[in-house]
Amino acid sequence: MFKAFPETMRMGIQLCSRQAVVWLAASTALNGLAFGADGVAADAAPALPRLIALLTGRFDNLQQMAFVASRPAGDKRNHVEAMRSQSRPVNSKQLDGTWIYGQTEKIEPGDTRKSKVYRQTLQQFFVKDGQIFSRPWRFNEPAITQQGTPSEEFLQQISPQQISMVMPEACVTRWTPQGEQFIGRIDPANCVIQSKYKNEKRRLFAEEIVFPSGAWFREGAFGEDGSLAFGLEEGHYVRFNRQPPTKP
Repeated sequence: MFKAFPETMRMGIQLCSRQAVVWLAASTALNGLAFGADGVAADAAPALPRLIALLTGRFDNLQQMAFVASRPAGDKRNHVEAMRSQSRPVNSKQLDGTWIYGQTEKIEPGDTRKSKVYRQTLQQFFVKDGQIFSRPWRFNEPAITQQGTPSEEFLQQISPQQISMVMPEACVTRWTPQGEQFIGRIDPANCVIQSKYKNEKRRLFAEEIVFPSGAWFREGAFGEDGSLAFGLEEGHYVRFNRQPPTKP
């Protein structure tokens, strides 16, 4: 639903409690999810439709914002903004496999009715060796993103020539089912890119926990010295709540 982009991954939160309290809250909200578990499902293929169903819908983090402390302007770590997102399956006639269109918008401060699209992706899901993976793709034509949310008809006709991979193959997300939830991770040990703004390499990471009532998400990158260059520290998440379906 919400995947990593180099140098634009600057969403974040500053939880108002210490880390021990964060983990306690997480275990309660996620029904005892084992965050550190990396077990691979014996057969992931039957679990894929369940993951797609959990990712599909509309979400926002407005409830979280009431508890987020302000951060200095330009702070690249543990910074959060009000956001909403949407994801839906893509039934393209030209793309093989399982795909989801995802869109994230930044909500205008002081007026939750206004927002601006800043991220659009097509997520490709596949199963390999009993493990679910996903990789993000972007639209090649800037005009597509400028038009806002693409129509169902447009997505049905999207072709491989109109999209390109966002990141190297080593940056795929690995999804693991944990009870009613799924945990998706990009491994910084494998996902290494060259910074566009500095003459150094960055190790990108992302973690997404999706469950029936919403999703917790964090992303960022480590510099060559191992310090957090930008993004969210461990235990800090953007906390999206699932919104009721819109009425036709």
